[in-house]
Amino acid sequence: MGKRIPCPSSCRRTLTCAVASDLRNRLRLCGTAFLLLSPLLCWGQGNDRAKLEAERQAINDRIAATQSLLKSTRDDKEKSTQEWAVLKEQLSLRQQLLSNLRAERKAAERRLAQRESGVDHADEQLAQLKAEYADMIRLADRIGGHDTWWEVVLDAEGTTQAFRRLMLIGEYRRQRHAQADRISASANALRQEMTALERERNDLVEVERDLRAERDAARSAARQMESLVADFQSREQELRNQLAKEEARRAELGKAIERILKAARRAADNTTGFAATPEGQIIAAEFNANKGRLPWPVSEGVLVGRFGTHPHPSLPGIQIERRGIDIATSGGSTVSAIFSGRVSNVISIPGGGLVVMLDHGSHRSVYANLGTVTVETGDDLRTGQAVGTVIDLGEGPKAHLEIWDAKGSSPLDPAQWIAR
Repeated sequence: MGKRIPCPSSCRRTLTCAVASDLRNRLRLCGTAFLLLSPLLCWGQGNDRAKLEAERQAINDRIAATQSLLKSTRDDKEKSTQEWAVLKEQLSLRQQLLSNLRAERKAAERRLAQRESGVDHADEQLAQLKAEYADMIRLADRIGGHDTWWEVVLDAEGTTQAFRRLMLIGEYRRQRHAQADRISASANALRQEMTALERERNDLVEVERDLRAERDAARSAARQMESLVADFQSREQELRNQLAKEEARRAELGKAIERILKAARRAADNTTGFAATPEGQIIAAEFNANKGRLPWPVSEGVLVGRFGTHPHPSLPGIQIERRGIDIATSGGSTVSAIFSGRVSNVISIPGGGLVVMLDHGSHRSVYANLGTVTVETGDDLRTGQAVGTVIDLGEGPKAHLEIWDAKGSSPLDPAQWIAR
């Protein structure tokens, strides 16, 4: 191997000056392209996802309740309008679930696109960092070996320049190590982005699968409703007779409530009345303040009869008018007070079971279709305290709830008062 021929001092000085200049440029540029990857999904998007998942869980719980009721109603060989009403509610819930899943699919597609962009960015960043590091290595090769670093220092024109070059070389070495660390961090960030990307792809596949399954379930519910309507049409006279009995019970209940409220208004000047007491006034204010947040009268159930006038599911030209709501539930289920109040009346409706009315000061709540009651007139009840149990009057067990404005003697829609 030939002996190394030393470079003339003028040549070496030119080289070391060039190296020193290159070092300064490298230190100015080194690491400027490195940026730590920031999360691509902001907190707002994370919150939106959690909100959709919570909404979906709530809908699924309500669908499960309808399935349980459908199973119990189908144990009865006779098809009932309550089964149709439960199916209708279930179909409405499934449509809500489909809307939720479509929103989740759109969000998943957006997250996937952002993750793909993040992977591309991380890949480009890693490539740039590696290119910078390669330039550093090439610069080191230009100088030679470890001993040559001192030549850069010793060839300086004066002590000040030598000191500056020495500091420059030390900083350059630190930057090389830092660049290696940046490459490692960038590679790790890329791996994390790739993992997140795969997770988002799997989430999208899962949402698509749920969407297909829910579409099939909604179609099945719609077909079952059509089948029930066909069955009802073949039993039109039977249903008309049944409807007449229900209308008679509702009319009798309405008259009884109006009589009670009329008597209460006549006694309004009596200072011993519950509404006139400080407790009654406090409860009245709290009752109004809790509109839309009151608990359901049963722990599990499905809203199958809505307030107001609605067409009969199978009898053309027939309208059903309700002054309250019907909640399908299991036979013998406990019915509870939707708010604190005093039992003002316990009455019996011929062919319609027992009825309990609670006084909340400015309003009355009415609980009908009861087979048994566990309270007496004058009892003070707390929110959630039992008033009785549900009875089956031929259409499946249903809790009937009404809310009346005591001053105006007009019925209000309970669905607007109880929690959604």
